Amino acid sequence: MTENARGIIAILAASTAFVVGDAMVKLTTAELPSGEIICLRGLIATAMLAIGVHVTGTMRPLSILMAPMMLVRLASAGAATVFIVISVRHLPLAIVNTVLQVTPLAVTAGASIVFRERVSFQRWAAALTGFTGVVLIVQPAAGTFGAAAGFVLLALLFTTIRDLSTRGLDRTIPSIFVAAASAAVIALSGLAVAPFEDPWIWPSNRAWSLLTAAAACLFVATTTMVVALRTGEVSVVAPFRYAPVPLSILLGWWLWGDLPNTVAFLGIGLVLIAGLYMLHRERQSLTRPAVTRPAERSPAE
Repeated sequence: MTENARGIIAILAASTAFVVGDAMVKLTTAELPSGEIICLRGLIATAMLAIGVHVTGTMRPLSILMAPMMLVRLASAGAATVFIVISVRHLPLAIVNTVLQVTPLAVTAGASIVFRERVSFQRWAAALTGFTGVVLIVQPAAGTFGAAAGFVLLALLFTTIRDLSTRGLDRTIPSIFVAAASAAVIALSGLAVAPFEDPWIWPSNRAWSLLTAAAACLFVATTTMVVALRTGEVSVVAPFRYAPVPLSILLGWWLWGDLPNTVAFLGIGLVLIAGLYMLHRERQSLTRPAVTRPAERSPAE
């Protein structure tokens, strides 16, 4: 199996887990404030990942977490999660998920600048098409979603930074270790939201079950996403995150009766077309080994 194929399988698992986990979070928002959800889910996920680190023997010195690129990765992961959870609370699941699907396009564009990866005119055109789709989805001029539209755009920004910084991590650092550190920071980020919300309450049994399920999804998603972003060519692997978009629309309709309006559906279509076009441009890359970057010499990078 090629590096590209492993990366694609990992990103499909990650993106599906993110959608299902976000659905669990949205169900929990009916009972708990966002900061509490972020904190409790993060703590449960951290415990799961810490066990995984111990079982796999992938613990590394905590000093690694102070490396500049790692700090950017951790901070952006925490910020992205905060804005994603707030967006999921106030927006339909399909809207949030589809806007975040522009991340691969933004990552492809960013990789050309940060990592000097070659990006053709066609890929730039696809990125611009995806960004146009986002405008149609959030409909800022119409004020359809109010301030929540700004939150989902901030989520997109920090998700892009998170994925780009993940690409820049030393490849000798185990993915599950990165995921565990990220989950711990995500749990702490929930405390930053608490002062701006209603007081925390003790979750019901239903809420605990949903939080545990969401944490399990986070466990799978964060681990496999780190693997995906560090395996194969980013311009080949990243676009496969689009696959779960129909799932988010189905879950939103089934659980909350939410369906995007005509303009938003047009935006969703543009995002999907842009992603599928990138897949078409890169299909031949799947048959050749990925160009891998040499590992950094310093284990603390």
